[in-house]
Amino acid sequence: MKKQRIVIKVGTNVLQSENGKLDYNLIRDLAEQISNISEKGYQTVFVSSGAVGAGRELISFHEEKNQILQGQMMAAVGQVRLMQIYSDFFLEHQIVIAQVLVTRTDFGERVSYLNIRNTLDGLLDAGVVPIINENDVVATDELSPQFGDNDKLAVFISALVGADALFFLTIAPGLLTGLQPHVSQKSQLIDTVTKLNDEILNYCEPSTSSGGKGGMASKVQAAGMAMSFGIDAYIVAGKMDNVVLRILEGDKLGTHFVAQGEKVNSYRKWLAAGAQSKGSVSIDKGAENALYNKKSLLAAGITKVHGNFEAKDLVTIYNQSHIKIGTGRIQIAARDLKNQVAEYQKSRADSNRSQQITSKAVVSRDYLFLIEPSSSQ
Repeated sequence: MKKQRIVIKVGTNVLQSENGKLDYNLIRDLAEQISNISEKGYQTVFVSSGAVGAGRELISFHEEKNQILQGQMMAAVGQVRLMQIYSDFFLEHQIVIAQVLVTRTDFGERVSYLNIRNTLDGLLDAGVVPIINENDVVATDELSPQFGDNDKLAVFISALVGADALFFLTIAPGLLTGLQPHVSQKSQLIDTVTKLNDEILNYCEPSTSSGGKGGMASKVQAAGMAMSFGIDAYIVAGKMDNVVLRILEGDKLGTHFVAQGEKVNSYRKWLAAGAQSKGSVSIDKGAENALYNKKSLLAAGITKVHGNFEAKDLVTIYNQSHIKIGTGRIQIAARDLKNQVAEYQKSRADSNRSQQITSKAVVSRDYLFLIEPSSSQ
């Protein structure tokens, strides 16, 4: 029987103590917890922030430098230090770790995506714990697209490895009915989320947490994305003893975002896990309903075409409210599709002619990933 897989994402603020330096006791406890989880038969992928913070402990700047360059330098120094610490603590439990640095671009190309997936599959099957972080040295606006924060990276990794559950370790006990992190005594923990809507998002503090890139809003949105991929997600207190292990054993802790979508095939996993689009199409309500009823997308349902994509490129699909509802492989180049859509609009009075123009699928159901309606943003 295939082992269940989980992804654990830990943020900078969880890894740090009150003085802003790395919390070695916490890292030791995390290594022990993952060891115990492994003994329960789970395979674990660890997504870790903290490289910049670790680098800040070791280097300082004697002259004013570009902020991006400072971050890259601290990440380069800190990543080595952070991996050394992780390696030492995991070896106490006879666990070997592997460092995996990725960028957003790596997920956009199918070949790179498959290489990452095959490597992670091999490491997990060999009993190795992969520790993943965005490659901050090259992932800048100037050089390549960014994930923005490791919360979204954790979701993409979860889809890539076929994870059953994703855990966000935070400094909060979960999602609370008060703004984060400034929580009043009247705030209550939301223990279960089955639909990501405006009411849930309004509980999130829009600003990022100190020391990190993300915040509660980032985690909630990432958890909602995981839900739509058929992955259970949890936002939990990262400094609580054995919090992940306790949840796996049945304890009700933190906020559980209940998986809503069904597990998807390999190609759709890639679409779910960050494949980069070359353009987009907008569709009408009828086409949107058809897609959610497991139909292919026809030219008749397209209202606008954006970009200069070619046949077999990936495109983003937006509904009439300009909400992203999916990603798919287009079967026709943008210039030809624009002509088809325009010709269809002119020929709608002639039902036989319009049917001939639009009867062929432009995005096949087999090469389409849809976001669950409850998680559409």
